[in-house]
Amino acid sequence: MAENRRRQITVVSAGVGEPSTTTKLAEGIAEKTANVLHNSALIAQVNIIELKNLAKDIAVASVSWQISQELQTALDIVTHSDAVVAASPVFKASYSGLFKSFWDVAAQDAVLGMPIALVATGGSERHALVPDTSMRSLFAFMRAVIVPTGLMAATVDWGSEGLMQRQTRVAAELASLVRTDVRNTLLGAVGNRYTRSAVDLSVDPQQSVADDDHTDTNAIASPMLNFDSELMKLAAGGR
Repeated sequence: MAENRRRQITVVSAGVGEPSTTTKLAEGIAEKTANVLHNSALIAQVNIIELKNLAKDIAVASVSWQISQELQTALDIVTHSDAVVAASPVFKASYSGLFKSFWDVAAQDAVLGMPIALVATGGSERHALVPDTSMRSLFAFMRAVIVPTGLMAATVDWGSEGLMQRQTRVAAELASLVRTDVRNTLLGAVGNRYTRSAVDLSVDPQQSVADDDHTDTNAIASPMLNFDSELMKLAAGGR
């Protein structure tokens, strides 16, 4: 029955153009991911969240923590997705402030264990490492499962065969993580040893408690520290 569940692939784009090339690039990956899943008999739906439409709400939430209904809806879609394609234009050699502010507002564990593909666009090939430096470290901090390939598209890349091939590779990597249900597998294995926010991550609390009870029962007692030892006196600056 679980195999018939519709997988949710969500694009979170900080593109500012109309139409946005950043959004189109990320949407292409999401659509290719859905196609790969379809070939594995899994149904997938692509959701598009354009942060430019939420810019005012994100700014207000950043300074007051007052989250509008529209912004909360977007955050909920992300949290309950099966995979995310996170995309940002490159400004001053990094992702945009709008992109960062959205993830600052998101709950600490909003994408915990979630498969994520990282996408960036810019005018110069000099920004090629932005997905693998700036963006990867952000989502590593949020404990997401990031696909191996980061995708950066400069102006000269548009319409090239190489860009299409990289899109296809990223989509295949993302689909493989969704197909193996890596998020639920990871959360189920670790249980409640993660520090949680109020977000429901759909892990069986009884199993988590049982896991922790088992661990506590078999834990080896920590030895008492001897603060009068010569080593501790030396560490404290004594003789």
